[in-house]
Amino acid sequence: MTGEDFEQYHDFAAGLKTRGSGIGFAGVGAKISFNIATRVVTETHSKSFWGSSNWYLQSKKKLIWENVKTNHLKQYGTRVEVFFSKDAKISYSSTEDLIKIVKKHYLPLLDRKYLELYGKMNCYSQELRFIINGQIIVPIEMDKYFNLDKVEIFFPQKSGKRIGYGILGLSSSEYPLGENISGILLCTYGKVIKPDLFNQFPGNIGSRIFGVVEIPEFVHFLTTAKTDFIRRSRHRKFEVLYNPVRQEFKNWLKKIGVQSQEVIGNNEAIKLEKELKKLLEDIPELSDFFGFPTRKNVFMLDNEGTTDTTQQEGTDSTFPDGNGHHEKKEKGILGPGENPGQYPKEDKKDGNQPAKPFSRKSRRGPKITFVEAIDRKDLAWVEGNNIAINSGHPSYTRIQYNATAKRIHNLFAIASAVQRFIAGEGNDEKYMFIDKMMAAWGGKN
Repeated sequence: MTGEDFEQYHDFAAGLKTRGSGIGFAGVGAKISFNIATRVVTETHSKSFWGSSNWYLQSKKKLIWENVKTNHLKQYGTRVEVFFSKDAKISYSSTEDLIKIVKKHYLPLLDRKYLELYGKMNCYSQELRFIINGQIIVPIEMDKYFNLDKVEIFFPQKSGKRIGYGILGLSSSEYPLGENISGILLCTYGKVIKPDLFNQFPGNIGSRIFGVVEIPEFVHFLTTAKTDFIRRSRHRKFEVLYNPVRQEFKNWLKKIGVQSQEVIGNNEAIKLEKELKKLLEDIPELSDFFGFPTRKNVFMLDNEGTTDTTQQEGTDSTFPDGNGHHEKKEKGILGPGENPGQYPKEDKKDGNQPAKPFSRKSRRGPKITFVEAIDRKDLAWVEGNNIAINSGHPSYTRIQYNATAKRIHNLFAIASAVQRFIAGEGNDEKYMFIDKMMAAWGGKN
Protein backbone atom coordinates (compact mmCIF):
# COMPACT_ATOMS: atom_id res chain seq x y z
CA MET A 1 0.00 0.00 0.00
CA THR A 2 1.01 3.62 -0.47
CA GLY A 3 0.93 5.99 2.46
CA GLU A 4 -2.50 7.25 1.40
CA ASP A 5 -3.75 3.68 0.99
CA PHE A 6 -2.53 2.85 4.46
CA GLU A 7 -4.49 5.75 5.96
CA GLN A 8 -7.68 4.66 4.18
CA TYR A 9 -7.10 1.05 5.21
CA HIS A 10 -7.89 2.10 8.79
CA ASP A 11 -11.00 4.05 7.82
CA PHE A 12 -14.23 2.08 8.28
CA ALA A 13 -16.00 4.30 5.77
CA ALA A 14 -13.41 3.92 3.00
CA GLY A 15 -13.86 1.50 0.14
CA LEU A 16 -10.23 1.42 -0.93
CA LYS A 17 -10.41 -1.07 -3.78
CA THR A 18 -12.30 -0.45 -6.98
CA ARG A 19 -14.70 -3.30 -7.70
CA GLY A 20 -13.06 -5.67 -10.13
CA SER A 21 -9.47 -4.82 -9.20
CA GLY A 22 -9.08 -7.65 -6.71
CA ILE A 23 -10.89 -10.31 -4.69
CA GLY A 24 -11.15 -8.23 -1.52
CA PHE A 25 -12.05 -4.80 -0.25
CA ALA A 26 -9.20 -3.24 1.71
CA GLY A 27 -9.37 -3.61 5.48
CA VAL A 28 -12.71 -5.43 5.58
CA GLY A 29 -11.18 -8.66 6.89
CA ALA A 30 -9.12 -6.84 9.51
CA LYS A 31 -12.10 -4.80 10.67
CA ILE A 32 -14.36 -7.84 10.91
CA SER A 33 -11.72 -9.66 12.97
CA PHE A 34 -12.35 -7.27 15.86
CA ASN A 35 -15.46 -9.30 16.62
CA ILE A 36 -13.09 -11.83 18.19
CA ALA A 37 -9.75 -9.97 18.38
CA THR A 38 -8.15 -7.45 20.75
CA ARG A 39 -5.69 -5.97 18.26
CA VAL A 40 -4.36 -6.20 14.71
CA VAL A 41 -0.80 -5.36 13.70
CA THR A 42 -0.34 -4.47 10.03
CA GLU A 43 2.90 -3.91 8.14
CA THR A 44 2.96 -2.86 4.49
CA HIS A 45 5.92 -2.30 2.17
CA SER A 46 5.66 -0.76 -1.31
CA LYS A 47 7.99 1.17 -3.61
CA SER A 48 6.92 4.50 -2.08
CA PHE A 49 6.00 3.56 1.48
CA TRP A 50 6.96 1.30 4.38
CA GLY A 51 4.89 1.52 7.52
CA SER A 52 3.24 -0.39 10.37
CA SER A 53 0.32 0.12 12.72
CA ASN A 54 -1.13 -1.29 15.90
CA TRP A 55 -4.92 -1.28 15.69
CA TYR A 56 -6.83 -2.07 18.87
CA LEU A 57 -10.04 -1.68 20.83
CA GLN A 58 -9.65 0.89 23.57
CA SER A 59 -13.18 0.08 24.69
CA LYS A 60 -16.01 -2.01 23.27
CA LYS A 61 -17.03 0.88 21.01
CA LYS A 62 -13.77 2.77 20.42
CA LEU A 63 -11.33 1.42 17.85
CA ILE A 64 -8.05 3.34 17.42
CA TRP A 65 -4.73 2.80 15.64
CA GLU A 66 -1.22 4.09 16.10
CA ASN A 67 1.98 3.95 14.10
CA VAL A 68 4.56 1.43 15.30
CA LYS A 69 7.87 0.12 14.00
CA THR A 70 8.10 -3.46 12.71
CA ASN A 71 10.48 -5.03 10.26
CA HIS A 72 9.06 -8.40 9.23
CA LEU A 73 8.69 -7.86 5.47
CA LYS A 74 11.73 -8.51 3.31
CA GLN A 75 9.97 -7.64 0.06
CA TYR A 76 6.93 -5.71 -1.17
CA GLY A 77 3.62 -6.83 0.28
CA THR A 78 1.41 -6.61 3.36
CA ARG A 79 1.54 -8.64 6.57
CA VAL A 80 -1.45 -8.77 8.96
CA GLU A 81 -1.21 -10.30 12.44
CA VAL A 82 -4.43 -10.81 14.42
CA PHE A 83 -4.42 -11.27 18.21
CA PHE A 84 -7.56 -13.13 19.27
CA SER A 85 -9.23 -12.42 22.59
CA LYS A 86 -9.07 -15.12 25.26
CA ASP A 87 -12.81 -15.81 25.13
CA ALA A 88 -13.00 -15.88 21.31
CA LYS A 89 -14.85 -18.85 19.85
CA ILE A 90 -12.35 -20.14 17.31
CA SER A 91 -13.61 -22.43 14.54
CA TYR A 92 -10.50 -24.62 14.53
CA SER A 93 -8.47 -26.60 17.04
CA SER A 94 -5.61 -28.05 14.98
CA THR A 95 -3.37 -27.52 11.98
CA GLU A 96 -5.55 -29.94 10.04
CA ASP A 97 -8.61 -27.81 10.77
CA LEU A 98 -6.81 -24.76 9.39
CA ILE A 99 -5.82 -26.66 6.25
CA LYS A 100 -9.48 -27.60 5.72
CA ILE A 101 -10.49 -23.94 6.06
CA VAL A 102 -7.90 -22.89 3.47
CA LYS A 103 -9.07 -25.61 1.07
CA LYS A 104 -12.67 -24.54 1.54
CA HIS A 105 -11.94 -20.92 0.59
CA TYR A 106 -8.91 -21.14 -1.75
CA LEU A 107 -9.00 -24.61 -3.29
CA PRO A 108 -7.78 -23.55 -6.80
CA LEU A 109 -4.62 -22.10 -5.22
CA LEU A 110 -3.81 -25.58 -3.92
CA ASP A 111 -4.05 -27.33 -7.30
CA ARG A 112 -1.10 -27.68 -9.69
CA LYS A 113 -3.09 -27.10 -12.90
CA TYR A 114 -4.80 -24.00 -11.57
CA LEU A 115 -1.48 -22.62 -10.34
CA GLU A 116 -0.13 -23.09 -13.87
CA LEU A 117 -3.15 -21.14 -15.14
CA TYR A 118 -2.58 -18.29 -12.69
CA GLY A 119 1.09 -18.22 -13.68
CA LYS A 120 0.15 -17.80 -17.35
CA MET A 121 -2.27 -15.03 -16.33
CA ASN A 122 0.58 -13.27 -14.50
CA CYS A 123 -1.71 -13.31 -11.49
CA TYR A 124 0.22 -15.48 -9.02
CA SER A 125 3.52 -17.33 -9.15
CA GLN A 126 3.26 -21.05 -9.85
CA GLU A 127 5.38 -21.42 -6.72
CA LEU A 128 2.69 -19.87 -4.49
CA ARG A 129 2.33 -21.93 -1.31
CA PHE A 130 0.34 -21.77 1.92
CA ILE A 131 2.33 -22.34 5.11
CA ILE A 132 0.31 -23.26 8.21
CA ASN A 133 2.08 -23.66 11.54
CA GLY A 134 5.31 -24.21 9.65
CA GLN A 135 3.81 -26.87 7.38
CA ILE A 136 4.00 -26.21 3.64
CA ILE A 137 0.78 -27.29 1.90
CA VAL A 138 1.85 -29.32 -1.13
CA PRO A 139 -0.28 -28.69 -4.26
CA ILE A 140 -2.70 -31.44 -5.24
CA GLU A 141 -4.15 -32.82 -8.46
CA MET A 142 -7.85 -32.28 -7.90
CA ASP A 143 -9.22 -35.25 -9.85
CA LYS A 144 -6.92 -37.68 -8.00
CA TYR A 145 -7.19 -36.03 -4.59
CA PHE A 146 -11.00 -36.21 -4.57
CA ASN A 147 -11.02 -39.49 -6.50
CA LEU A 148 -13.27 -38.04 -9.21
CA ASP A 149 -15.02 -40.21 -11.79
CA LYS A 150 -16.56 -39.14 -15.11
CA VAL A 151 -14.20 -36.16 -15.20
CA GLU A 152 -14.83 -33.38 -17.70
CA ILE A 153 -12.33 -30.58 -18.39
CA PHE A 154 -13.76 -27.53 -20.14
CA PHE A 155 -13.06 -23.91 -21.01
CA PRO A 156 -16.04 -21.51 -20.69
CA GLN A 157 -16.13 -19.09 -23.63
CA LYS A 158 -17.45 -15.62 -24.39
CA SER A 159 -17.46 -14.28 -27.95
CA GLY A 160 -15.48 -17.35 -29.02
CA LYS A 161 -12.70 -16.65 -26.52
CA ARG A 162 -11.82 -18.62 -23.42
CA ILE A 163 -12.76 -16.85 -20.21
CA GLY A 164 -11.91 -19.54 -17.67
CA TYR A 165 -11.07 -23.11 -16.83
CA GLY A 166 -13.18 -25.79 -15.20
CA ILE A 167 -13.24 -29.39 -14.04
CA LEU A 168 -16.35 -31.48 -13.25
CA GLY A 169 -16.63 -34.94 -11.78
CA LEU A 170 -18.28 -37.37 -9.39
CA SER A 171 -16.53 -37.84 -6.07
CA SER A 172 -16.30 -41.28 -4.47
CA SER A 173 -17.70 -39.77 -1.25
CA GLU A 174 -20.45 -37.32 -0.36
CA TYR A 175 -19.58 -33.68 0.33
CA PRO A 176 -15.86 -34.15 -0.42
CA LEU A 177 -14.82 -30.65 0.71
CA GLY A 178 -16.81 -30.54 3.92
CA GLU A 179 -20.27 -30.62 5.42
CA ASN A 180 -23.00 -29.76 2.90
CA ILE A 181 -20.51 -28.46 0.31
CA SER A 182 -21.12 -30.01 -3.10
CA GLY A 183 -21.68 -28.87 -6.64
CA ILE A 184 -19.49 -26.63 -8.76
CA LEU A 185 -17.30 -24.16 -6.87
CA LEU A 186 -17.40 -20.83 -8.71
CA CYS A 187 -14.09 -19.03 -8.20
CA THR A 188 -12.28 -15.89 -9.20
CA TYR A 189 -8.54 -15.33 -8.79
CA GLY A 190 -8.37 -18.48 -6.68
CA LYS A 191 -11.06 -17.44 -4.19
CA VAL A 192 -14.03 -19.80 -3.85
CA ILE A 193 -17.15 -17.64 -3.96
CA LYS A 194 -19.94 -20.21 -3.79
CA PRO A 195 -20.95 -23.77 -4.76
CA ASP A 196 -23.69 -24.04 -7.38
CA LEU A 197 -25.89 -26.72 -8.96
CA PHE A 198 -27.46 -24.18 -11.37
CA ASN A 199 -31.01 -25.09 -10.38
CA GLN A 200 -30.57 -28.59 -11.73
CA PHE A 201 -31.89 -31.63 -9.88
CA PRO A 202 -29.38 -34.52 -10.02
CA GLY A 203 -31.17 -36.63 -7.42
CA ASN A 204 -29.19 -38.88 -5.08
CA ILE A 205 -25.86 -38.15 -6.78
CA GLY A 206 -26.12 -34.44 -5.97
CA SER A 207 -23.94 -34.69 -2.85
CA ARG A 208 -21.18 -36.38 -4.89
CA ILE A 209 -21.06 -33.87 -7.72
CA PHE A 210 -17.92 -31.78 -7.40
CA GLY A 211 -16.04 -29.35 -9.57
CA VAL A 212 -14.16 -26.07 -9.74
CA VAL A 213 -14.57 -23.28 -12.28
CA GLU A 214 -12.23 -20.28 -12.34
CA ILE A 215 -13.45 -17.20 -14.22
CA PRO A 216 -11.38 -14.06 -13.50
CA GLU A 217 -14.12 -11.72 -14.80
CA PHE A 218 -16.40 -12.83 -11.96
CA VAL A 219 -14.40 -10.40 -9.84
CA HIS A 220 -16.54 -7.54 -11.21
CA PHE A 221 -19.65 -8.97 -9.54
CA LEU A 222 -18.43 -9.82 -6.04
CA THR A 223 -20.35 -8.84 -2.94
CA THR A 224 -18.32 -7.11 -0.24
CA ALA A 225 -18.39 -10.31 1.81
CA LYS A 226 -17.15 -12.28 -1.21
CA THR A 227 -19.71 -15.02 -0.56
CA ASP A 228 -21.92 -14.47 -3.61
CA PHE A 229 -22.35 -12.40 -6.76
CA ILE A 230 -24.23 -9.18 -7.39
CA ARG A 231 -26.69 -9.98 -10.17
CA ARG A 232 -29.67 -7.68 -9.76
CA SER A 233 -28.27 -4.48 -11.26
CA ARG A 234 -26.04 -6.18 -13.82
CA HIS A 235 -27.95 -9.36 -14.53
CA ARG A 236 -27.31 -9.58 -18.27
CA LYS A 237 -23.57 -8.90 -18.00
CA PHE A 238 -23.28 -11.54 -15.30
CA GLU A 239 -25.23 -14.07 -17.36
CA VAL A 240 -22.75 -13.74 -20.25
CA LEU A 241 -20.16 -15.28 -17.91
CA TYR A 242 -22.44 -17.52 -15.87
CA ASN A 243 -24.50 -19.12 -18.62
CA PRO A 244 -21.60 -20.95 -20.40
CA VAL A 245 -20.81 -22.70 -17.11
CA ARG A 246 -24.46 -23.61 -16.58
CA GLN A 247 -24.69 -25.04 -20.10
CA GLU A 248 -21.49 -27.07 -19.64
CA PHE A 249 -22.89 -28.47 -16.41
CA LYS A 250 -26.23 -29.35 -17.97
CA ASN A 251 -24.46 -31.02 -20.92
CA TRP A 252 -22.27 -32.99 -18.52
CA LEU A 253 -25.30 -34.17 -16.52
CA LYS A 254 -26.90 -35.41 -19.72
CA LYS A 255 -23.64 -37.09 -20.73
CA ILE A 256 -23.50 -39.09 -17.49
CA GLY A 257 -27.17 -40.06 -17.77
CA VAL A 258 -28.94 -37.41 -15.67
CA GLN A 259 -31.64 -35.90 -17.88
CA SER A 260 -32.74 -32.29 -17.50
CA GLN A 261 -36.37 -31.90 -16.41
CA GLU A 262 -36.73 -28.57 -18.14
CA VAL A 263 -39.60 -28.00 -20.56
CA ILE A 264 -39.31 -24.83 -22.62
CA GLY A 265 -41.67 -22.96 -24.91
CA ASN A 266 -44.98 -24.77 -24.45
CA ASN A 267 -48.33 -23.12 -25.14
CA GLU A 268 -48.93 -22.20 -21.51
CA ALA A 269 -45.61 -20.31 -21.40
CA ILE A 270 -46.57 -18.32 -24.50
CA LYS A 271 -49.95 -17.44 -22.99
CA LEU A 272 -48.30 -16.32 -19.75
CA GLU A 273 -45.93 -14.03 -21.62
CA LYS A 274 -48.92 -12.43 -23.35
CA GLU A 275 -50.62 -11.88 -20.00
CA LEU A 276 -47.48 -10.25 -18.60
CA LYS A 277 -47.25 -7.82 -21.52
CA LYS A 278 -50.65 -6.43 -20.53
CA LEU A 279 -49.23 -5.43 -17.14
CA LEU A 280 -46.27 -3.40 -18.35
CA GLU A 281 -47.89 0.04 -18.10
CA ASP A 282 -48.92 -0.59 -14.49
CA ILE A 283 -45.68 -2.34 -13.44
CA PRO A 284 -42.74 -0.77 -15.32
CA GLU A 285 -40.14 -2.72 -13.32
CA LEU A 286 -41.59 -5.86 -14.89
CA SER A 287 -40.62 -4.49 -18.29
CA ASP A 288 -37.11 -3.71 -17.02
CA PHE A 289 -36.78 -7.24 -15.72
CA PHE A 290 -38.29 -9.14 -18.63
CA GLY A 291 -37.10 -7.01 -21.52
CA PHE A 292 -39.91 -7.87 -23.93
CA PRO A 293 -39.35 -7.64 -27.71
CA THR A 294 -38.34 -4.20 -28.93
CA ARG A 295 -37.29 -2.70 -32.23
CA LYS A 296 -33.92 -1.05 -32.72
CA ASN A 297 -31.90 0.41 -35.56
CA VAL A 298 -28.81 -1.46 -36.73
CA PHE A 299 -26.62 -0.83 -39.76
CA MET A 300 -25.91 -2.65 -43.01
CA LEU A 301 -22.91 -1.81 -45.19
CA ASP A 302 -24.03 0.04 -48.33
CA ASN A 303 -21.91 2.11 -50.74
CA GLU A 304 -24.83 4.53 -51.06
CA GLY A 305 -25.30 4.79 -47.28
CA THR A 306 -24.86 8.12 -45.54
CA THR A 307 -23.71 6.85 -42.13
CA ASP A 308 -19.98 6.40 -41.41
CA THR A 309 -19.25 3.15 -39.57
CA THR A 310 -16.41 0.93 -38.41
CA GLN A 311 -16.50 -2.84 -38.05
CA GLN A 312 -16.99 -4.23 -34.53
CA GLU A 313 -16.74 -7.86 -33.39
CA GLY A 314 -19.77 -9.80 -32.24
CA THR A 315 -22.92 -10.40 -34.27
CA ASP A 316 -25.66 -12.96 -34.71
CA SER A 317 -26.32 -13.49 -38.41
CA THR A 318 -29.92 -13.94 -39.54
CA PHE A 319 -31.31 -16.42 -42.02
CA PRO A 320 -30.09 -17.46 -44.60
CA ASP A 321 -26.47 -16.60 -43.71
CA GLY A 322 -26.68 -17.69 -40.09
CA ASN A 323 -28.86 -19.43 -37.52
CA GLY A 324 -31.20 -16.49 -37.00
CA HIS A 325 -34.74 -16.62 -38.34
CA HIS A 326 -36.80 -13.93 -40.02
CA GLU A 327 -40.31 -14.42 -41.37
CA LYS A 328 -39.43 -12.70 -44.67
CA LYS A 329 -36.15 -14.64 -44.89
CA GLU A 330 -34.32 -11.42 -45.57
CA LYS A 331 -30.60 -11.12 -45.23
CA GLY A 332 -29.08 -9.06 -42.43
CA ILE A 333 -27.89 -8.97 -38.86
CA LEU A 334 -29.60 -8.79 -35.51
CA GLY A 335 -27.06 -6.53 -33.85
CA PRO A 336 -24.16 -6.85 -31.40
CA GLY A 337 -24.04 -10.34 -29.96
CA GLU A 338 -21.73 -12.81 -28.28
CA ASN A 339 -20.79 -14.84 -31.33
CA PRO A 340 -17.69 -14.10 -33.44
CA GLY A 341 -18.35 -11.92 -36.44
CA GLN A 342 -18.46 -8.32 -37.66
CA TYR A 343 -20.99 -5.61 -36.96
CA PRO A 344 -21.02 -2.12 -38.56
CA LYS A 345 -21.23 0.48 -35.79
CA GLU A 346 -21.78 4.20 -36.30
CA ASP A 347 -18.52 6.09 -35.93
CA LYS A 348 -18.73 9.78 -36.86
CA LYS A 349 -15.07 10.45 -36.06
CA ASP A 350 -13.09 7.56 -37.57
CA GLY A 351 -15.75 5.72 -39.59
CA ASN A 352 -14.60 4.85 -43.12
CA GLN A 353 -17.30 2.44 -44.33
CA PRO A 354 -20.66 3.81 -45.55
CA ALA A 355 -23.76 2.08 -44.25
CA LYS A 356 -27.50 2.63 -43.93
CA PRO A 357 -29.71 1.99 -40.89
CA PHE A 358 -32.59 -0.45 -40.83
CA SER A 359 -34.96 -1.58 -38.13
CA ARG A 360 -34.62 -5.02 -36.58
CA LYS A 361 -36.72 -6.69 -33.93
CA SER A 362 -34.77 -7.79 -30.88
CA ARG A 363 -35.93 -10.05 -28.06
CA ARG A 364 -34.07 -10.04 -24.81
CA GLY A 365 -34.61 -11.13 -21.24
CA PRO A 366 -36.21 -14.15 -19.58
CA LYS A 367 -38.53 -16.75 -21.03
CA ILE A 368 -41.10 -18.75 -19.11
CA THR A 369 -40.15 -22.39 -18.57
CA PHE A 370 -41.60 -25.26 -16.57
CA VAL A 371 -39.57 -27.64 -14.40
CA GLU A 372 -41.04 -30.60 -12.54
CA ALA A 373 -39.01 -30.32 -9.34
CA ILE A 374 -41.00 -32.22 -6.72
CA ASP A 375 -38.17 -31.91 -4.17
CA ARG A 376 -38.19 -28.09 -4.20
CA LYS A 377 -40.41 -25.81 -2.12
CA ASP A 378 -40.20 -22.95 -4.63
CA LEU A 379 -43.29 -22.01 -6.62
CA ALA A 380 -40.89 -20.58 -9.20
CA TRP A 381 -37.38 -19.16 -9.43
CA VAL A 382 -35.08 -17.16 -11.68
CA GLU A 383 -32.64 -19.30 -13.65
CA GLY A 384 -30.39 -17.29 -15.90
CA ASN A 385 -32.64 -15.51 -18.39
CA ASN A 386 -35.59 -17.74 -17.56
CA ILE A 387 -38.36 -17.82 -15.00
CA ALA A 388 -38.80 -21.49 -14.07
CA ILE A 389 -42.24 -22.44 -12.74
CA ASN A 390 -42.23 -25.55 -10.60
CA SER A 391 -44.78 -27.87 -12.20
CA GLY A 392 -43.96 -30.43 -9.49
CA HIS A 393 -45.07 -28.12 -6.67
CA PRO A 394 -48.09 -29.49 -4.74
CA SER A 395 -50.17 -26.37 -5.39
CA TYR A 396 -49.53 -26.61 -9.16
CA THR A 397 -50.50 -30.27 -9.13
CA ARG A 398 -53.75 -29.53 -7.30
CA ILE A 399 -55.01 -26.98 -9.83
CA GLN A 400 -53.42 -28.24 -13.06
CA TYR A 401 -56.74 -29.28 -14.60
CA ASN A 402 -58.41 -25.92 -13.95
CA ALA A 403 -57.17 -23.59 -16.71
CA THR A 404 -58.17 -20.35 -15.01
CA ALA A 405 -56.79 -21.33 -11.62
CA LYS A 406 -53.58 -22.53 -13.23
CA ARG A 407 -53.08 -19.22 -15.07
CA ILE A 408 -53.57 -17.24 -11.84
CA HIS A 409 -51.32 -19.63 -9.94
CA ASN A 410 -48.52 -19.27 -12.49
CA LEU A 411 -48.70 -15.47 -12.49
CA PHE A 412 -48.57 -15.55 -8.72
CA ALA A 413 -45.53 -17.88 -8.87
CA ILE A 414 -43.75 -15.59 -11.33
CA ALA A 415 -44.38 -12.57 -9.10
CA SER A 416 -42.98 -14.47 -6.12
CA ALA A 417 -39.82 -15.44 -8.00
CA VAL A 418 -39.21 -11.95 -9.39
CA GLN A 419 -39.76 -10.36 -5.98
CA ARG A 420 -37.15 -12.62 -4.37
CA PHE A 421 -34.76 -11.94 -7.22
CA ILE A 422 -35.18 -8.16 -6.99
CA ALA A 423 -34.67 -8.37 -3.21
CA GLY A 424 -31.50 -10.34 -3.90
CA GLU A 425 -32.51 -13.09 -1.50
CA GLY A 426 -32.63 -16.06 -3.90
CA ASN A 427 -34.17 -19.04 -2.14
CA ASP A 428 -33.34 -17.86 1.39
CA GLU A 429 -35.49 -19.92 3.75
CA LYS A 430 -36.85 -16.87 5.55
CA TYR A 431 -38.34 -15.58 2.27
CA MET A 432 -40.06 -18.87 1.45
CA PHE A 433 -43.17 -18.54 3.65
CA ILE A 434 -45.60 -18.14 0.74
CA ASP A 435 -44.05 -21.06 -1.11
CA LYS A 436 -44.30 -23.31 1.95
CA MET A 437 -47.86 -22.21 2.68
CA MET A 438 -48.93 -22.98 -0.88
CA ALA A 439 -47.18 -26.36 -0.65
CA ALA A 440 -49.20 -27.15 2.48
CA TRP A 441 -52.40 -26.06 0.73
CA GLY A 442 -51.56 -28.15 -2.30
CA GLY A 443 -51.05 -31.21 -0.13
CA LYS A 444 -54.57 -31.03 1.34
CA ASN A 445 -57.35 -32.95 -0.35
